[in-house]
Amino acid sequence: MHSTAMFWPMLGMAILTGIATVVVGRRRQAAIRAREMRMDDFVGGGDIPMTPAVWVSTRHLANHFEMPVLFHLICLAHLALQAGNVLALVLAWAFVLARALHMREHLGPNRVMRRFNLFLAGTLLMWALWLHLAAVLLLRG
Repeated sequence: MHSTAMFWPMLGMAILTGIATVVVGRRRQAAIRAREMRMDDFVGGGDIPMTPAVWVSTRHLANHFEMPVLFHLICLAHLALQAGNVLALVLAWAFVLARALHMREHLGPNRVMRRFNLFLAGTLLMWALWLHLAAVLLLRG
């Protein structure tokens, strides 16, 4: 496998984060235009009164700086230690797919159990990547 292959799932995850950022911006603009929020709401810190759609999308964007950070770290570790192989790449892309489906659910119908199951699948895939790296390093000796 090419040594830079683990970069591409990281780019995929970065694109998902960019999409989440655009969704937040659009939902905030829509709420301001509908007079459900005011520009002044964003001036200071503290609690901002938000519409449910703005709150969900803001929370979703924050999710991209939680578990996915560990994903980026493990991908970088695979790259730095040249531990990437087909299994690692499949796990990484499966994580990105799980996160894309989670995004679709969270920003769409937002059925809690379905969203949780997608979140759990992504989490397990990310931890499988960490176990994969540990196994590769142990086998190397």
